[in-house]
Amino acid sequence: MSVSIPFIIDSNFLSDSKKIIRERIIPWEGLARSGVVSEEDANHIKILEKQSAENRDATVKAQLDLYSKNLFNILNKVGEKDDVIKNVLTLINDLLLSVPEFLDSLCKLHSYEPFLKHLQKDLLIRSLALYNLTILLRNGGEDTVDKKVVIQVFSSITSLIENADSNYQFIGVQLFQELITNKSYKLIFQQNDFISNFKPINNLIDKSASHHNATGLQLSYNVLLATWILSFNAEINKMIAHNFPQLAGNLLTIAKDSIKLKIVRISVAILKNFISVCVSPQEQFKVIKLFLFHDALNTVNTLKERKFASNGSDEELFNDLAFLSETLYEVVSTKLSSFDEYLTALENPKLISWASPTHKSNEFWLENSQKFKDSNFKLIKRIFEILNTSRNDSTICIILLNDLQFLIKNLGHDLVHFINTEKGGSYKVLVMSFLENNQGNNELKYEALKTIQLLVGHSF
Repeated sequence: MSVSIPFIIDSNFLSDSKKIIRERIIPWEGLARSGVVSEEDANHIKILEKQSAENRDATVKAQLDLYSKNLFNILNKVGEKDDVIKNVLTLINDLLLSVPEFLDSLCKLHSYEPFLKHLQKDLLIRSLALYNLTILLRNGGEDTVDKKVVIQVFSSITSLIENADSNYQFIGVQLFQELITNKSYKLIFQQNDFISNFKPINNLIDKSASHHNATGLQLSYNVLLATWILSFNAEINKMIAHNFPQLAGNLLTIAKDSIKLKIVRISVAILKNFISVCVSPQEQFKVIKLFLFHDALNTVNTLKERKFASNGSDEELFNDLAFLSETLYEVVSTKLSSFDEYLTALENPKLISWASPTHKSNEFWLENSQKFKDSNFKLIKRIFEILNTSRNDSTICIILLNDLQFLIKNLGHDLVHFINTEKGGSYKVLVMSFLENNQGNNELKYEALKTIQLLVGHSF
């Protein structure tokens, strides 16, 4: 089996932690006497500890089968001895990185359980186990790997990324990035708990956009790089657009605010892929509307005027910005309306905001209210669906109750009858519920009261 060069995690924290672990003395004789490990296994590992790194590697290379099984045996037996677990995981990691034949030997065992069983330990043990697992998964042949193993690894990597410690976030993102470069593993990631596993990635991007350099330059870049790798898959792009609609706005903010060219370049490249790699023209139009909702055209044109883009020194960035500008401008000039903007917010409720002038525009509602009767009041049903699922978000509820008031005034009896009778009157009951269940928000209570008054007292 030919093996590729294993990747090196860029982390001073991890390097320093491994150094401390190597220097810690493990009482192998005592562990053997107490039956924690066998005397034979203890003797073999003691031989390695007494040697220089170069001689250690040669010893293992000369007895690959023996040491592969020896180290796995110890990992399986040590149980709660965390210091021993760290020692063996670090030794395995060193050998995987320096002895290609040892990597080949472990891959042939097709055994991941010695590492998987330690993924519930402390963060450092988890990081070392995941590092070794990632090297094995990327070199062991994806056809032989149980999908459940990969799912478990992704889940554990996610727990590292969502940890508050940036050292572990940085390790987790690099492990994640390494795995998703493999098409088979990217597909498994896509098809299993994608939303929950991508959420910490999205949160780090959100943090970078909200507070300049809040995550650190290198972590921010690696998070964006991982997202860029994902963005070459149309189905993944669709899931991201539908479940994380603020991501487009965050990427635009990062591209606009960053002074680092590599951050600007990767952010723009992701945005370009979101539009160019789509499952259908209809989905592409939805994504473009989402971009325009976040004022993408102005941001892209601002970026085009910057020196690094306008002087042609970065051809890839120049071309990506040109693509975005031309695509967005075409839609703005030929296809987009204020109604499209409103539909984008209904498709992505987290974007519902007073920032959109449509909510308070008499002209908008006079022009578009009749469209809310189409397909048996499909859009009205969507408004009530959002009201029901967003009960704890008073701002969204206030805005949608405001919109319903405009619609009742313009559509009259048809809409009042629909709201009062649809689903046994549950829509009307939902509006009335905000009179009592408003978390003390008087504005929400007031908007609910005005809506009920229109439903009860509308003159036809």
